[in-house]
Amino acid sequence: MLGLVALILAGLNVVVMRSSVVGALAEITQATDRIAGGDVKSEVPHLHRYDEIGRLARAVQNFRDAVARIFELEEIELGTAHARDAAMTERDRFNDKYLAKKWQLSAAIDSMPQGLIMLDSKAAVVAMNANYPRIYDLPETIQAGSTLEEILQHRVKSGLFSGDVAKYVAAVRERIAKREPAANEISLNDGRTIKIYERPMDGGGWVSVQEDVTEQRQRERILEGMERFLATIIENVTEGIIAKDARNQRYVFVNKAAEKMIGMSRGEIIGKTARELFSAEAAELIERRDQQLLAQKQQLEPIIDTIDNPTRGRRVISARRVQIGGASEESHMFVTMVEDRTEKMVAAA
Repeated sequence: MLGLVALILAGLNVVVMRSSVVGALAEITQATDRIAGGDVKSEVPHLHRYDEIGRLARAVQNFRDAVARIFELEEIELGTAHARDAAMTERDRFNDKYLAKKWQLSAAIDSMPQGLIMLDSKAAVVAMNANYPRIYDLPETIQAGSTLEEILQHRVKSGLFSGDVAKYVAAVRERIAKREPAANEISLNDGRTIKIYERPMDGGGWVSVQEDVTEQRQRERILEGMERFLATIIENVTEGIIAKDARNQRYVFVNKAAEKMIGMSRGEIIGKTARELFSAEAAELIERRDQQLLAQKQQLEPIIDTIDNPTRGRRVISARRVQIGGASEESHMFVTMVEDRTEKMVAAA
């Protein structure tokens, strides 16, 4: 009897062991397989047990958490790699744009017809374009890092500077310190005229643009001489020359002959309209002739009119008219060349 009971208990023990241990181990094994397969969100069974099965379950849970952390770190590393690659691509693209802009700027500066030089606060050369050394015939040794004093010493040797080098450098450094822009012209010993523009730069530096304006000044002198020559002729011809601003109909010029014909000084005439100087009838005639000129562009054939002069009475005049400029230009003028024929008409009668 006792043997039968023992046998039954042994059987029950096997069943219990199979259900409580072997089954639990199988479930934990399955959970481990799922975790190994990448399912790091899988639940681990039997965590609430306090026996060996519970300790094993908690060990598997720790394994699951470690795998999950590894996956998380791999994702972060992958994201970081993508971000790093994207940043490197953006940096390369920015560098390409920067180098292209730098090349364009350098090419633009070197293609300037003017000479350009940049100085730091101590009057040392930061940069200069190709035309600057050409203007002053400087050697190749003058480049970034050279000083303004060295440049001037070379100009002294070549006869292109005759001033006091120390005083000139001191004056430039003072302007740099005060950040005062400047513009002036210098005459070189070889007859050239150089226009110099100086401006402060951010950070205490200085930029100077220097332009050879010799031909421009020569043309200006020739033009000024021609203007004086033409002014002398216009002022002394026997015909009256009258110029009027076509936009507002105000007189802007009369020569001596016109002053005499009208009987007023140019100070009394210039800036006024015909209606301010002449009778209503005479002003209407003048305005009508102006409208005809506006339509015809020019009236080179003389037109004979009888007009009431405010100081000399009725006069017979012959007038030719031309337009200078166009309606959209500031210099749009009507020019009238007037001859007083009153005396000739009286003599002929």
